[in-house]
Amino acid sequence: MNKKVIGIIGGMGPAATAALFDKIIGFTSAECDADHIHILVDNYPQIPDRTTAIKKNSDEPLKYICESGKKLISAGADFLLIPCNTSHFFYDKIQNCLEVPVVNMIEETAKHCKSCGYKKVGVLATDGTRYTGVFDTYLDKNGLTTVYPSEDGQAELMNVIYNQVKAGKKIDTVNLSRYLYEMSREDIDAFILGCTELPLAIKDGDYGLKFINTLDILAKVGIVKAGYKLI
Repeated sequence: MNKKVIGIIGGMGPAATAALFDKIIGFTSAECDADHIHILVDNYPQIPDRTTAIKKNSDEPLKYICESGKKLISAGADFLLIPCNTSHFFYDKIQNCLEVPVVNMIEETAKHCKSCGYKKVGVLATDGTRYTGVFDTYLDKNGLTTVYPSEDGQAELMNVIYNQVKAGKKIDTVNLSRYLYEMSREDIDAFILGCTELPLAIKDGDYGLKFINTLDILAKVGIVKAGYKLI
């Protein structure tokens, strides 16, 4: 039947992992349980924080990510998904240590933006993702201009990600919205939610703005790669 098993290297963070699993189920064309995809999940929240490691010029998360990937491969995964944008800073090294394909979520997001005809996008991401230019590389290859929040806006974004979403606290994006409006004046076509936990705080259409959920893209690419149909 040429169907493939999906492996998810999870735990970065757990909520994003659960959201990806849910999206794969929701986007898969299925009429009964047996029509859904065989998915293996390793929720490994002890993987060291990616932004902290990048700031320290450390590859510490790499061995944990590869350990998780190898477990999933041993269990039968044909390819792997990683629901964490910041971890893609290590993408080439991750792929080199694993013998099955690892879908590059950031590259797929850039392709999606190009297919939509976008020319300029705002990127909302962790410090680690932003300052290493992970998105810039792929967006530039696809002819897109990248815009980031101001210094104060970036600080507020990190506050929402780490002190609210990851901490399981009440989410309040009122202060962040001021910086989003500020960015929108630069003729931005859409905002990329470049941290997989940001969709827990911001959804497409909020504040009258267009937001792209990288988990949506990853889920859909995974479904097709596994040999299944989208709804």
